Amino acid sequence: MAQISIREITEKNLYPCLDLKLAEDQVDRIAPNAYSIAESKVNFNFTPYAIHLDEEVIGFVMTEYDSKEIEERKHWIPRFMIDVSYQRKGYGKKAMNQVIEMLKRKDDCHYISLSTEPDNFPALRFYESLGFINTGEMLEGIEVILLLKLRH
Repeated sequence: MAQISIREITEKNLYPCLDLKLAEDQVDRIAPNAYSIAESKVNFNFTPYAIHLDEEVIGFVMTEYDSKEIEERKHWIPRFMIDVSYQRKGYGKKAMNQVIEMLKRKDDCHYISLSTEPDNFPALRFYESLGFINTGEMLEGIEVILLLKLRH
C-alpha cells in the first residue's frame, strides 16, 4: 500500500515541488511553492516540506514557528497544497494528519493555527474535518484564522 510521508526539501525533491500544479480555481488562493521556498530562506521561522506518496512528490507544506508569539500563535501551517492530479483521493487528509502529528511532538505545541479565505468553502470543510475551529478572527483582514487545540 502506498505511504504518505512528509520530508525536508532536498536537491532530489526540490524541482518536483516546484512543478506541482493546483486546480485552476485554486491558483489565486495559495502562494506558489517557489515563493514559499524562497521565503523560507530569508525568514527562518518557516520550514518547507515535500509531501511524498512513496517516492513521488505529490504536495507541499510549510510550517511556521515563532517563539515570541502567544501560545495560540506559535505554530502555523501557512502553506499546504496537493497536486491537482492527486486531489480528492484522501492523500491531503493523510498528509495533514502527519503534519499535525509532527508538530504535536514539540513540547510547546498546544495549538496549531492556519488561515484561508473566508469564501474558500472546500478548504474550510477540509480543515474543520481535521478538528480545526474557525475562530472568526481575520488575518490581515483577508483570511479567517482556524485553530486546532492539541492540549490544555
